[in-house]
Amino acid sequence: MSQTSVLYIGESASVLNKRQKEFNQLSEKIEQLDRLIPELQAACEQMISRIPTDLNPLIREYQTYRAEIVLLMDRTYSGDLFRKAYQTKLAYLITESALDLISNHGFAELKPVFNKYSEVDIETILAQERAVDGQKITDPAFLLEDEAGKEPDLNRPFHELPVEDQQRIREEQRNERVRQQIAEGKERKDMQKITKSVRNVYMDLVKAFHPDREKDETEKLRKTEIMQRVTQAYQENNMLQLLKLQIEFERIDQDHLENLTKNQLNYYNKILRQQVEDLETEKEKIQKEISAICGLPYQHANSLTTVIVKFNTNVNEMKTEIKNIKNLLKHWKVPSQLKAYLKTYQIPNQPFEEDEGQ
Repeated sequence: MSQTSVLYIGESASVLNKRQKEFNQLSEKIEQLDRLIPELQAACEQMISRIPTDLNPLIREYQTYRAEIVLLMDRTYSGDLFRKAYQTKLAYLITESALDLISNHGFAELKPVFNKYSEVDIETILAQERAVDGQKITDPAFLLEDEAGKEPDLNRPFHELPVEDQQRIREEQRNERVRQQIAEGKERKDMQKITKSVRNVYMDLVKAFHPDREKDETEKLRKTEIMQRVTQAYQENNMLQLLKLQIEFERIDQDHLENLTKNQLNYYNKILRQQVEDLETEKEKIQKEISAICGLPYQHANSLTTVIVKFNTNVNEMKTEIKNIKNLLKHWKVPSQLKAYLKTYQIPNQPFEEDEGQ
């Protein structure tokens, strides 16, 4: 049996019970995730490697054209070609675009242009942005409400609080400690059972394949390689992989798998469920990294092909945006065409003004 084949109960069993069905489902799910996670990781790494060569130059080119448009609007404003209403719109567009280009894309050369149209100096704005970015939000350790719905003064020392608040806090702390102790005790008990199950499978493989007593050098090398795989699976608490290794090296047969006891299946399924949860968490983490890079909703990042297609689409869309902004720059060099745009443009949160001529 190959290392990647799915463990499956039912080759000879006619009817499967609930635990056996769950074993099969968990085994199949782990196999799926074991295949998908490396594929998604490869997609993420491929995108990251392509960003400096395929995407960043396009983004820089696009932002450069935006900067040229800012300079064009600045020259148009200075040329006094339009009436006051249009100049107000130009000033707004200049400051909005210039601030983004300076703050987010490194176009420091636009700082003098921004300051011509802004009441607040660019350095003051940038300093405020840095201060906001540097602030850390801290949550209170806990918030308590008294029976009347009022919050105690958390700034007061504990001994100065009203007696009823002190008693309630102590009671809540005791209850929380009890809950934690119960949860920890249950977890330890479960882990003892799980560890025993994993250890039993592990020890069976160790007895069969430990290389120390092997005299034949070729066989000793083979067993050493097997034990490396066994040890890795054991250290990772990977019950599924240990079972697969048992089957691969014929330490258990299909009949043994189908005749696992109720308790054995409960232990195995619990381990496999935890494995599924861990793998799902790992998968979601990679999916969210992919989403942050290419904008694909993370739930849709389910194959290398899907991810790379989305990245390629982003590259092609950026090329289209560059083509569009180049045409826009060309058109707006003609004052009448820029004026036609300004005529329909409305500054956010300001009333629309009717055109009364140039």
